[in-house]
Parts: sequence; C-alpha cells; structure tokens
Amino acid sequence: MMNWDWFAELSNQQNEVIEKIMQLEKGEKKEEANKEREILLFPNEHLSYHSLVVKNKTSADNFRSIWQNKSLQIDFSEQINEQGLNGFIKKDFLYPPINISLLPQYSFLLQFTFTLEKPYISCDEQNFYIIDNPIRKDKVFGLPYVAPSSWKGSFRAALWQFGYKAEDDEIRRIFGNERKTQEHERLRAGRLHLFPTFFTKKGLEIINPHYRERRVGKNPILIESVPIGTSGIFTLLYVPFDLIEKEEKEIKKQVSRDILLIAKGLEAMFRDFGFGAKTSSGFGIAKPELTDGKLVLKVEGVEISQKEDIKIQEPEEAFKKYLNEDGSVKEEFKKGSGEAGLLSNTQYGKIKDQLSGGSLSEFKKLRRWYSNYGELWQKHIAVEQTPEPKWPVWCFESFGELLGKAEEIEKVLRSKEVSQ
Repeated sequence: MMNWDWFAELSNQQNEVIEKIMQLEKGEKKEEANKEREILLFPNEHLSYHSLVVKNKTSADNFRSIWQNKSLQIDFSEQINEQGLNGFIKKDFLYPPINISLLPQYSFLLQFTFTLEKPYISCDEQNFYIIDNPIRKDKVFGLPYVAPSSWKGSFRAALWQFGYKAEDDEIRRIFGNERKTQEHERLRAGRLHLFPTFFTKKGLEIINPHYRERRVGKNPILIESVPIGTSGIFTLLYVPFDLIEKEEKEIKKQVSRDILLIAKGLEAMFRDFGFGAKTSSGFGIAKPELTDGKLVLKVEGVEISQKEDIKIQEPEEAFKKYLNEDGSVKEEFKKGSGEAGLLSNTQYGKIKDQLSGGSLSEFKKLRRWYSNYGELWQKHIAVEQTPEPKWPVWCFESFGELLGKAEEIEKVLRSKEVSQ
C-alpha cells in the first residue's frame, strides 16, 4: 500500500508540470516543452510516462524518446562512486565473502569474471515501467543482476542439451530433487549453491519486426539489457554435505565427477546456449576469455604452485618515483591524453616543475613501459603480496582451461598422492 500511496502523491505533484507541457505543445513551443519533460525524469520517469499517456499519447511518446536517449548507455559505477558505496558493493555484492574452511571436506568455491559477447536481457516485475521489457534489477541499488534461481535454470537447461535428465543421479545430487517429486525418500537438497551476479552497466536493445510483404519495419520494440562488453562475477559453491561418513574412495569419485560435469555445463551455458531471456536469438553469451578464474578445493595433502608465472618487465629504478606501492601510476601523472591515460608530452611539460617526476624523455620512457607492462606489473605485485592460501587453488583464464583444470583435479583426487 505504501507504494500506491506514494505513486498517488507523486502523480498529484506532477500534474502541474504535465498541464504546463500540454499548454506549451498547443503553442508549438517544442523546445520549452522538452525542458519540462526532463523535469519529469526524476524521481519516477515510469509513472510520469503513464500519467502522460492518459493525457496525450503523442506527448508521452515524446517523453519516452527523451528517456530513451538518456538510457541508451548507463554506467552505474559513477553513481556508486558518488554515493561512496564503491568499496561496499565490491566487497559484499560483487565478491561474496566465502570461507570454505568452515564447510565439509571436498567443498569447493568456483569464481571468475566473464565479459558479455552478446547482450544479456531478463524480465523484471516492476510496476509502472516506461517500456514493456525492463531488465531485472535489485531493489536497493537498482543494479541489473542475474538471480541465483536464473543461474540455476540456465545451468540445468544447458545440461539438458547433453542428454541429462532431472531424474539422473548426477543431476539430483547437484541440483536436488525434481520439482514434482512427492516420495519422501526422494526429497533432497542439492550440493550446488549459486550466487547473484551484479552488473554496473545498462543499455537498450531495439528489435524492429518487419512486414514480410512490404519488407518495412513495424513499431520498434525497446528492450532493456546489459550491453556487450560488460563484465560480471560468477560465483558457485559446492558443498557435499551428504557425503559425510561415506568411504573416502566413493567421496572422491563423486566429487571428481561433479567437478567435471559442472565445468562442462558452465562452458556450454556461457558459450553455446546462453543465459537469461531470448537465448535462442543469441542473447546471453559470454566471451571465451575469463579473468581472475579460480577453483578452491578443501582437500588435504594436495600441493600445487599457488603463485602465477607472470612474464613481466620490471620498471627501471628511475620509474619508481612515478608509481604507487601497488604498481599503479600516481594520480598527478594520470588523467591525461597520452598513452595508457597518462599525461601527454605537452601536459607533462606544462606542469613538470610542479611534480616530483624527472625529465620529459624519462617520463616518455615510463609512459611507454606502463602502456606495455603496467597492468602485468600490478598483477605481479598483488600475487606476491597475497599470502599462501590454506587450500589448493587452481587458476584458469578461459572456459577451455577450466575444463582442463577439472580433468587435472579428477586425476589428483583419484591418485595416491592425496593423504587419507
């Protein structure tokens, strides 16, 4: 009821602006009318649109055109930074804090950052939206996201393509019992726990159906989406709670098979079949390359190299005065029009005497090195400063590599090298 009361009060407050727009349109003062429409974009552009529809459909369409131009590409990260929520969202939303040490033996955490190769779309349940196809957003920050239930459904659908069925033992132990199961002895929870994925960008897709006879477009359909090139963090937790007190051989056999099945299913979902809505039309596909991919397995007696072999070129001693401890360039040398976003020759020359840097030729060498090796150097420092994890970690940078790591883990678990 509170929402409806707020809508009613807001509608009353907007009536004055709407009436003014009507008068300006009668006087053919389009520019002034558009300025008044922009006022209606806040705090609820969706309610404003529906209020205008009741008054005048043409005026409502003009208002939606203004909204459309402003919504073609929205970067929520700017709003997050302005509100001082950047650290909070990264820590608690994007990277869920998970300590597998508290979980049963052979639990594992699988996490990676993917990038969209095709737009992602879904369906929201918001009332009074300005278009018929809003993307699903969380209620607090308004960030587009993939809910755990959506991940689970897309993951199941991808495995169905390989011939797996809901009643198969492998599927039941991962996802739990089938929805229609009524027999008490067949009821069980699944070992798989999926976490939401939040995105910090939103855009619009335009689908324009055509008349076959005339080969011309009908009314364009606007669909909210997460655009191509946007990255998201996928997090999966596997907890074999039902294997406690089972024989070690049987535990390792089931866990190794599940890891292989999950890796195979993830590659199929992200690369072949997609996730979200309209996957048959090619939406919801990710690039094959991944970032920060890791699989952490709670198992004793397994030793693997935890440090990444990063091929880098270390900075010259003279370059270090330009760098922070984490390997990034100091703020005073950034936000320029030169390579890698650093100051250009002209910009550096104008303020060189005010900075703690060296000659222009030295700065040009630093800029060239940073453009080629700066990102790798920062990654190298981060890896060196990261303490050795308690449990073995397998790192990967693509879905194909993930599948290879899953096969490697299967061999490790079935070998005699694992301590009993």
